[in-house]
Amino acid sequence: MKHFVIGAVTALSTLLAIPAMAETRLVVAGSEAVDSLLDRMAVRFADTLEETGGDSFNVNLVRGQSLGSAQQVMEQHQAGSVNVMYSRPDWFTSNVADFQVMSWGFTFRDRDHLNAFLESNVFEEMNQKIVDEMGVRVLAAGADQPRILYTREPIEGIDDVQGIKMRVPGIKAYLELWEAVGATPTQVAWAEAFLALQSGAVDGAEADASGAYSQKFHVAAPNITLTNHIISALHISINEETWAALSAEDQAILQAAADDAVAWASETGMAESQSVLDQMVAEGATVREIDGEPFAARAGVAVPTMESEGLWSEGLWQRIRDIEG
Repeated sequence: MKHFVIGAVTALSTLLAIPAMAETRLVVAGSEAVDSLLDRMAVRFADTLEETGGDSFNVNLVRGQSLGSAQQVMEQHQAGSVNVMYSRPDWFTSNVADFQVMSWGFTFRDRDHLNAFLESNVFEEMNQKIVDEMGVRVLAAGADQPRILYTREPIEGIDDVQGIKMRVPGIKAYLELWEAVGATPTQVAWAEAFLALQSGAVDGAEADASGAYSQKFHVAAPNITLTNHIISALHISINEETWAALSAEDQAILQAAADDAVAWASETGMAESQSVLDQMVAEGATVREIDGEPFAARAGVAVPTMESEGLWSEGLWQRIRDIEG
């Protein structure tokens, strides 16, 4: 009996020494304005993950620009202090040049074409480059609203953009595109764009409708031109070390939450685009349609030069154009 008691105590001590399964703490961050489309996408992702993940995840959602610019958050994402990032593929370009093709105007014919690309082997190859070169992987990506122009003065044709100072992010494809169509690209941080427009430091900026409304671009630059020059994409990505450390079950939960949030944001974005434009008009803005062919022609002529300069892999633009969708 004595030996039984000792054995039982030893077994109990062993069980108590085994730690309970620890939950995975996830810092989820971006640099989008609170209540913008991507911010709401992140809220949906976090809420879904907490509902479906049970005790597996402890989600710390950091909203707004608390952690800095998109580039700064991306650097933290690569380092692993930000486990999950909600953003757009533009911010992979500093490490994987091929993503600059997504920021090149008139690459995608429409949303269907972009979605077909996001489901293609071409995009899968690009995603693998992110994993290999940045330690980050895209969990889910989808089409967003088209990007359009917001200017202090009316734009009725390509002649009206010649020489105007266009606010662009620090992405080479944006810089080269607006130079190709005749504008003077000027780098300004997203958070500072409204003041730059208001003060006249720049003459115009471009963004999707929801993003521009959240920053009040239409107040400082009330002339809105429907160029639809870029069909934007949005995504949720994860640090690769974080991903690899998860069990297959937790990976599936995380993947499902990302798929759900991105699909919701993609559908919501298009539904909101027109209502947002209507609201801008109600607040004093003017919306104009425009012939995009002169812009598209100049952008297309510049593609061989962009590829020869190494902005993206030679032939990539044509591979994307050849995707049916």
